[in-house]
Amino acid sequence: MEPKKLFKFLFFLLSILSGISCSNDDSLIKPSTSSVSMEGEGGESVISFDNADWTIARVINKEGNMSIYGNTYSKDGGLLSENTSLTLSSLGSLQCVWPDKGFTIVRDTPTSLKIILNENMTDDDFNFIILLQLGQEQKEITVQQKKSEGYTFDKIEYVLNEGDGDSIYTNESNRSYTFNYSEPSELKMDPMVDILQKSYFESTESDAFLWTDNASILVKTPSSIYNGTIYYANVKSVYNNLVSKKPLTYKVTETMTIPAGKLKLETEIEYRRLKVSYLLTLINNRTGEKKTIHGKWIDILPIGSYSTISSDD
Repeated sequence: MEPKKLFKFLFFLLSILSGISCSNDDSLIKPSTSSVSMEGEGGESVISFDNADWTIARVINKEGNMSIYGNTYSKDGGLLSENTSLTLSSLGSLQCVWPDKGFTIVRDTPTSLKIILNENMTDDDFNFIILLQLGQEQKEITVQQKKSEGYTFDKIEYVLNEGDGDSIYTNESNRSYTFNYSEPSELKMDPMVDILQKSYFESTESDAFLWTDNASILVKTPSSIYNGTIYYANVKSVYNNLVSKKPLTYKVTETMTIPAGKLKLETEIEYRRLKVSYLLTLINNRTGEKKTIHGKWIDILPIGSYSTISSDD
């Protein structure tokens, strides 16, 4: 056969086979893509459909092939079900959030599906399947997310916002003493015993402390505020969400005369509470982009003032 005729024959045969292939594609569920891949930082992906009759039958964790449980919301954001197997038959959203990863699946139009992934701060990739159904037909959309490559500390800055500053308050000591003497007696005591200075970072941002282990980053911390200015005392603290407790470096000795009879002594301690806002800047190890975290630094310090309260028990 001549090359020209052979080419025409092959083209004709390919056209026929292509037409047969298309005519056999009778799938009822036709998403614009059947797989979504994202980096560890998370993000958003939108999938479109040719029709609107499908439902979300299940969301499946590929690790163990188990149904994922979470919350279901209406299109207006009202909670429909809590901590149940994730299904959605109309407009609305599904959400499952762990401390270190999570997702939201939104169907805000009949022919679209929005997949929003939180940052994956775990040690493993996060993979799950959205199982769609229309009649007897099912179709899977696979979602694959890499683990985050983490962050490097850049800097921390402090600023006074509304509600920040120094405040003084009193609180009862966790110790009380009960006596029952037959005659008056002299007593020496330290009303500040077991009183601790407490300090900590706090933040409402879910990933504020996930990027580092509990003992890896030392940062400067404020020591006082005077006339609207923040002062530092060359003291550094570990950046984490644990409460640091330090014993006092001084002792207080009080001599009291305890009368005869039954008596209960309690001590009220005066504390200074320092509260300062912070802005933490991190560098993404993969992209080099900056990430900021807002929070508060809290320092609670006994200031040495106290009062002893006695009462008949």
